[in-house]
Amino acid sequence: MFTILFLIGWATFSTLMSIYVLGGYYIILWVLLGYLVGFIPIIIGALIHIYAWQKLPLMNRYKYYGWQSLARFLSVFVFNISIKVIGKENVPKDGKMVVYTNHKSYLDPVIAIQAINRPMAFTPKSTLYKIPILKDGMKQMHCMPIYRDDTRKTAKALVETIKNIEAGFSMVVFPEGGRKNRDQDSVVATRAGAFQIAVKPKATILPMTIIGNSEIQHRAPFRKTKIKVIIHKPITHEDYQGLSTAEIGDMVMHVINSGFEHK
Repeated sequence: MFTILFLIGWATFSTLMSIYVLGGYYIILWVLLGYLVGFIPIIIGALIHIYAWQKLPLMNRYKYYGWQSLARFLSVFVFNISIKVIGKENVPKDGKMVVYTNHKSYLDPVIAIQAINRPMAFTPKSTLYKIPILKDGMKQMHCMPIYRDDTRKTAKALVETIKNIEAGFSMVVFPEGGRKNRDQDSVVATRAGAFQIAVKPKATILPMTIIGNSEIQHRAPFRKTKIKVIIHKPITHEDYQGLSTAEIGDMVMHVINSGFEHK
């Protein structure tokens, strides 16, 4: 959807300027300027998506399709990233699910939303809610803010998130608690509290490995970054029942790190 909007805006501007203003060698200029003009319908479309569709149901797939479409556009036309996903068949088609993956780049949510074809949201830090428009977008997506200096607010947000998970909505959690050890893809340590999001609603845990995300900061957007996503077999509640959150964290970290064998 967003890619089509961009290409239409780009092509329309370049064509009209070449026909009605100056043709010939000037078409190179119009093509370059058209690339920038193509972002206008993207911005308008994103704003419509954020504000006009706020009241759509939690599990509305069209709303989620819009977020996926925007993520694909950003990956290809803004950040020059290609994504290959292995193991899509491991994603449960329905039911309670929480995805856990390594976190080395601000673009990890953009990558994750393309890998998992189910309505879902993320657990951003609360300071991101101070950014206009982004704040409204995260609310519309039903993200769960993490208040590192206020555990009560985080607990309140967790209660709402658990209700969403029990309704079949999915969450993507970065259990490292931030972009730690950014020069390597692997997970060094996890925060036990991050697994409460799965434990309390007795949700299935889906480990996922993002390979190459530590390279984005050094390459994007001028050099292409190839990303590989490994979706592992799900860990059901029966598989981790009786374990502490710290033990669950160690188990999930081991599975995530095993994905780097696919490099």
